[in-house]
Amino acid sequence: MSAKHTYQSVWEKLQKIDCNDKKKTKNGLSYLSWAWAWGKLMEHYPEATYEFFNECRDEFGHVEVWCRIKIGELERIMWLPVMDYKNNAIKNPDLRKISDTRMRCLTKCIGMFGLGHYIYAGEDLPDGPDNDEPTEPEPPKPAPKKKAEKKTPPPAKNKSEPKSETAPNTIADADEAANAVTFLIDTVDNFASESLVQLRDFYHTNKALIDQLDTQFPEQYAKLKDHLSALKAKLQEEAA
Repeated sequence: MSAKHTYQSVWEKLQKIDCNDKKKTKNGLSYLSWAWAWGKLMEHYPEATYEFFNECRDEFGHVEVWCRIKIGELERIMWLPVMDYKNNAIKNPDLRKISDTRMRCLTKCIGMFGLGHYIYAGEDLPDGPDNDEPTEPEPPKPAPKKKAEKKTPPPAKNKSEPKSETAPNTIADADEAANAVTFLIDTVDNFASESLVQLRDFYHTNKALIDQLDTQFPEQYAKLKDHLSALKAKLQEEAA
């Protein structure tokens, strides 16, 4: 781990930034723009880099994008299905939708380091006062202004762009497993909790990740399974 930065020090700095004047809401969900989020990250950590993995596709044509951000030796990974305007996973998305989802995924990955995390958690304000940062975010929607390409970084300086590789099929450690379960539960509650069809699509879209949790991180898998089972029972009862 970098002697200069730790996960805690990065989190404590970024999570205090007030993003409210850049926050926008669509279909009941709040977002920040990738351009603002990356620019803010560069102000504090100009050595940060990001990369997109090759997309994951299931047998139904749903597509999931993956992004990794590194700050020195620190890294976070985030994934996101390509969704329509109703935030439902779509089949066989075109390149524009995939590009837009990549940049939305980039913003959420930055949020895993702390920037704007409170917005995704449904809060109105960051945990502590921000004495250093001026406020200035903007919302990342599945439709940023720019087409995202593997070699097109946001407004960043002195950034090295790593090459893309295959989508990660492994979770490195227990912390990443816990983050994965938290994200999956948040995703299913927000995007796949209205019908059994949505829940089934969500499961198939994330089956590889769920299977990995089952084999390598049984405690986290049990937490996710309990949540999905309770949601399924609720939807079955409502449909009866």
